[in-house]
Amino acid sequence: MSVVDLLSCIETRLKEIGLSERKACLRAREINPNVGLDFVRDMRRRHHSPKADKLAALAQAINLPAETLLSALGDGDHHPALAPSPLTPVRVKGAVQAGAWHSAIEFPLLDQYTITSPANGQYAACPRYGLLVRGDSMNQMFPDGTVVEVVNFSDLGRKPQDGECVVAIRRDGVDMEATLKIVQLREDGSAYLWPRSTDPEWQTPIRLGSLDEAMRHYADFGDRSDGPDTEILALVVWAHQPVGKWAWK
Repeated sequence: MSVVDLLSCIETRLKEIGLSERKACLRAREINPNVGLDFVRDMRRRHHSPKADKLAALAQAINLPAETLLSALGDGDHHPALAPSPLTPVRVKGAVQAGAWHSAIEFPLLDQYTITSPANGQYAACPRYGLLVRGDSMNQMFPDGTVVEVVNFSDLGRKPQDGECVVAIRRDGVDMEATLKIVQLREDGSAYLWPRSTDPEWQTPIRLGSLDEAMRHYADFGDRSDGPDTEILALVVWAHQPVGKWAWK
């Protein structure tokens, strides 16, 4: 067993779940911030054995027992760094439309439910809640039925950054509407919300004006405070995705 065997095991698993090396590393980085975006590529290039805690994060990101990767590496049967990551409960409070603006839906209390998520990621100290994604305007990242975990920017104490996936809200009379999009910040100070979809219908961004105009912090999902019509509420930090069938061309 060697690094070559380990890489073969990782490559086989990534093909099984249809995930790229970079996306796998991104997921692992949410579990362990020390995992680099080129973690797998660096193993291939340097042929160095990875640190056990990083390998454990990658195993969790691709839904494999850590012992499977450790055995492929030939590093023994037990390692303290490969103990399961602590989990934290996350309440799924409602749904968000990944498409046109749609009424923000907060589930009745009896219909809300709890999922578990790694407790040792970058946002472990922040209050998180879950939203069910509906629609296909973000299906390149989050298929319909994905549950995303989000953190309000008011709890992060910062503004959105270019390229982040966010929940934006706006008011239409007495109704609150929400959508899921990617933030683009331009040099002229304007901010845009972009879909990421395979559907030709969802290829046009929403222009917000300046980022400052798009920021107002809300106490909770249902707050209807006065302010600008459109605001960026929360950052998407994790995703729990359904597994569908492969579409043969």
